[in-house]
Amino acid sequence: MLAALLAAAGCGKKGPPLAPLRIVATPPADFAVRRLGTEVYVQFILPSTNSDGSTPADLASVEVYAITIGTLLPGVTPLTDEELFEAATLLATIDVEPPVDSEAGDPAASPTDAAVPVGALPEDDSPSSLPAQGESVTVRERLTAEAQLPADLSEVDRRFEVDADAEVDAEAPTVVGLTWVRPPVALPFFDPPPRRTYLAVGRTVDGDAGLSSARLTVRLDGAPSAPPAPAVNYTVDTATVTWLAARGATRPVQAPPVVVSPIPVAAEPGALPVTPAAPAVPMLLPSTPAIASAESTRYNVYRYAGGAKSAPAAMVMPAPVNAAPIDGLEWLDPTVEFDVERCYVVRAVAMVDGSAVESEPSPSACVEFRDTFPPAAPQNLAAVGSAGAVSLIWEPSPDSDLAGYLVLRGEAPGGTLQPLMTAPVTETTYRDDTGTAGVTYIYEVIAVDAASPSNTSEPSNRVTESPQ
Repeated sequence: MLAALLAAAGCGKKGPPLAPLRIVATPPADFAVRRLGTEVYVQFILPSTNSDGSTPADLASVEVYAITIGTLLPGVTPLTDEELFEAATLLATIDVEPPVDSEAGDPAASPTDAAVPVGALPEDDSPSSLPAQGESVTVRERLTAEAQLPADLSEVDRRFEVDADAEVDAEAPTVVGLTWVRPPVALPFFDPPPRRTYLAVGRTVDGDAGLSSARLTVRLDGAPSAPPAPAVNYTVDTATVTWLAARGATRPVQAPPVVVSPIPVAAEPGALPVTPAAPAVPMLLPSTPAIASAESTRYNVYRYAGGAKSAPAAMVMPAPVNAAPIDGLEWLDPTVEFDVERCYVVRAVAMVDGSAVESEPSPSACVEFRDTFPPAAPQNLAAVGSAGAVSLIWEPSPDSDLAGYLVLRGEAPGGTLQPLMTAPVTETTYRDDTGTAGVTYIYEVIAVDAASPSNTSEPSNRVTESPQ
């Protein structure tokens, strides 16, 4: 039998907090939470407006809170914002750059001592200036064993007022302090894992709390295993990232397909053959799963420039380059940039009841894109002899990184062809006036790209001609 809330004497009534009548900062905007392995990123935009619409916001700092809450017993309502702040852990305090006084041209007064974030990362050097109102900020928390334990809510002060004149109300319990007692472990897999809830609120220069952000939670299930290091291959315009499935990856479960053989059935003499209709697929009995089960494992790809194997020094929430988790084991990157090193990591994604938990990153696969791809050859070379010269014309190579063309010449019938210039010409015509009248020459043209070292195309078609 499930234990109930402990009852004790008390007075006063505390319900959901009302919107503040004083002018305070609006809630942090675009509040987002993302769990990656054993880390959780919290990202939001600092308020720049007050609750009455005035600007700039009366904002000195923003506090980020986190709390882990287990399964609530029947009849227990969720924590109010006030109760959550009372029981939660202060994860970080972010001091905000004071707004500039439009009249004096100086920043407004601000606290002299910048609060040090509690448990916030990174552990690198702090930025040289404070974030301003309207800027995006990110806090990162490592999920320690302690952080994943459900919080002790016995000290949360929740009292209900009892009307002694009403018999029904007189029988209602008065509760001081909340206590969650787990149900008996008869079927432990039915007990959902706890979730960790995140919330942010601004503080005015006087220390008053502003409006709270939305509450967002992450699952505390065990993260899936990371896949092995991916492999990267590339062409002139596309990089292909491939990887092997993560250990223990789940696959979709489906009924075996029904195969219908399209063998025509004999018909009446003179009639067309008849193909039988597909047999009806038997309907499965309707059912409801007893527990939430994971969907098939998907994957997210993360890309870093400059050989970085981790998030850049400026704290940001990592975002995958794929728009949605990938069902397969391949992703195409259409942004190849030569002479730039780029690294890729892959994370496995486990989806349960619409909530995602990602694995630790795979080992990085870094590659420096090198242009080793020759341009397309010029086409349809033609030559016309004239007095003391041979004029050449050809169709251009379509490559975008083309540096120009080299014209090669040799004496017919079997002479070795040599370029007539040391630097490529950019036009698709050339007049050779260095030949000897009456001597027959062989010509061909090759395209040269702008890579270093440059790549040369296959030669164009050959033509023979002689100056007159």
